[in-house]
Amino acid sequence: MRSRVLLVDSDAEGLASLAEFLARHGLEVLQATSVREMDQVLGKAEVDAVILDLMRPGEKGLAVCGKLREHSAAPAVIVVSAIADEADIVVGLEIGADDYVAKPCRPRELLARLRAVLRRRGEAASAAHDLARSESYRFEGWRLNVVTHQLFDPNHRSIDLSPAEFNLLRTLVAKPQEVVPRRELTPGGPVGPERADFQINVAMSRLRRKLARAEGGARLIRTVRHSGYLFTVPVERVT
Repeated sequence: MRSRVLLVDSDAEGLASLAEFLARHGLEVLQATSVREMDQVLGKAEVDAVILDLMRPGEKGLAVCGKLREHSAAPAVIVVSAIADEADIVVGLEIGADDYVAKPCRPRELLARLRAVLRRRGEAASAAHDLARSESYRFEGWRLNVVTHQLFDPNHRSIDLSPAEFNLLRTLVAKPQEVVPRRELTPGGPVGPERADFQINVAMSRLRRKLARAEGGARLIRTVRHSGYLFTVPVERVT
């Protein structure tokens, strides 16, 4: 079954060219030139991924990225932007983008990143299905549901996690009170070591701030210098 991708870009000519390229490589491609059109498309069809160009006049692109995360079947999101300074990348990743690509980008590079995002999503969905009866975790009153990606604090409040934040927490709670090397923490997209470290740092910082909102949350994850991270409390694995 072909993956379905929605391209959102106000540049109709560039949109058509990229759509044709992706279609030639086995993807089902839908198109939208505005957020309004995007909403109309998503109201009629589910998509596996959205490639979102942020440089659309009169529209707040990062807010659109966050809006996509609110869908019940949230698609993967790849942000494409001519603005690629560190602050914008941080905001894009923190708000829930699976990857951030700077313009100008080559179609083949974008295709590779898209395939990587879709592959990770497929692997995660398969793992969640296989582990649905066994892989949930409890620690210090917190609950992490691996199937639904939901985290609840000791006061039963839901904590919204981005895909990167969820992956970090899941990796750590699977090995409680054990140092997890940074190389075992997976960032988004096919990136080099420096970019991977940057993405891990961003997601870890964001995750820690969310945990710290509840009493005792700030001490759950400890940095072990030159080694990795330690989840400091016992974890119960439950059905």
